[in-house]
Amino acid sequence: MNINELNSEMGRQGITIPKLAELVGIGKKAMYERFKGEAQFKQNEILIIKKVLKLSDDRLMEIFFSDEVA
Repeated sequence: MNINELNSEMGRQGITIPKLAELVGIGKKAMYERFKGEAQFKQNEILIIKKVLKLSDDRLMEIFFSDEVA
């Protein structure tokens, strides 16, 4: 997971972590845990994030399935 790239995409869309949590349908605490690497994003959450941030399939792979750790 490349959290820096996810943050970049969120910045481009003007979406904060609390707003993303709301759009995904999870609590802020749960979203912050995912951003800190304490929990993993679920498949359905990734699909919602893809739609919200208008990510291409390639960009989605770069962000969520990267070997790079931020």
